[in-house]
Amino acid sequence: MRAHIRRSTVRGAVDVPGSKSYTIRAAICAASASGDSYIEGAQQSDDASAAFECLRGMGACVELLGDKVHVQGGRLHAAAATLWCGESGATFRFLAALAATVPGVTVLRCAPSLARRPLQPLLEAIRQVDVPCEFDSLAGTLVVHGREQSSGRVSLRADVSSQFLSAMLISGPRYTTGLRLDLSSPVVSGRYVEMTRSCMREFGVDVQVAEYGGAYVVSAGAFMPAHYLVEGDWSGAAAVLALGALAGDVSAATLYDTSLQADVAVLDLLERIGARVTRREGAIQVVASTLKPGSFHLSGAIDLLPVACVLGAVAPGVTRLTGIARARDKESNRVAAMADGLARLGVRVDVDDDEMRVWGGKVHGGAVSSAGDHRIAMAFGVLGAAVGNVSVEGAECVSKTYPGFWDVLTNLGVKVTYDEQ
Repeated sequence: MRAHIRRSTVRGAVDVPGSKSYTIRAAICAASASGDSYIEGAQQSDDASAAFECLRGMGACVELLGDKVHVQGGRLHAAAATLWCGESGATFRFLAALAATVPGVTVLRCAPSLARRPLQPLLEAIRQVDVPCEFDSLAGTLVVHGREQSSGRVSLRADVSSQFLSAMLISGPRYTTGLRLDLSSPVVSGRYVEMTRSCMREFGVDVQVAEYGGAYVVSAGAFMPAHYLVEGDWSGAAAVLALGALAGDVSAATLYDTSLQADVAVLDLLERIGARVTRREGAIQVVASTLKPGSFHLSGAIDLLPVACVLGAVAPGVTRLTGIARARDKESNRVAAMADGLARLGVRVDVDDDEMRVWGGKVHGGAVSSAGDHRIAMAFGVLGAAVGNVSVEGAECVSKTYPGFWDVLTNLGVKVTYDEQ
């Protein structure tokens, strides 16, 4: 599907969907707990659906009740059929570690875009607990020969993806006498690890941090059922709030600036680039103003790169984005995809290994590709409202995390039409 966006003035309020990251974490904790759990405000998206379906395949009862999810857990087993994880990195990686604790052979399969992303540190960790696993990157298939785990001590590299550490932590309560993770590198995107710890705590399991952050310890003790409330998704909200900065006045509810989510950093980005930001309890308002270039380090909130790029494209002058190397290993090579798309809209972009420089102020309309990446599609969608005459190819990919995104833009006043590619 191709979305055509005309220049628009926007105004209104939205309720952003629940956090994808918290939804998937809560669902896995609930599936491991013996009894009935309820996840309220859960995100309904391709990624969340993949997690729910895979957990069903491993023996959990997962029932959707509107935006609430009922999970009856505690009876996990090796999946009889291959588990399709789609493009959900959290589902694929977290369930790989979980499968290592379930006796029998579990096969997980992922989309090609995910199969190209790093996985080796997690495989090495799983093998250290005496679980054979084989990954075919061409087929996107991972075979895990799981077993009951009594105790474990693992050395883990945590500077490639925080999901590797989170995956091992969330499987930790299934080690009957505990699991210790010794880190062989600093943790990248540490806020996501804190999100994992916070979610696990809500389900009755506390993770201790030892030796100045050099080790994590999951003590013996099982997950307990819980009624869990998912907060709003800052990653999806980032694009909606950027729309306010570029084209009018937008308020987003179910957001808290005290959130552990890494992409809450968009507030600092918006304020520093010149947007008017008002913070209220559970809501954020962003109003357009004259934007100005700046320097922003994104390594701790790498998913903000596409939004930062389009804000920089409008701000006259050079916006410098550093800490961007890992963005090449997302659903697309986001560095290349954003540089190519902005170039098609008349924006000069200089790229180095860990830095992008966006020369803003002279952006015009044109056709760009989403590269099949939800974050890219959303970013160019909001830029189109400010610039006009922007077409985004592959616009349907927003369903990965924000199926209603284009409807939200329309309801805020963005003029969008569609045609099939």
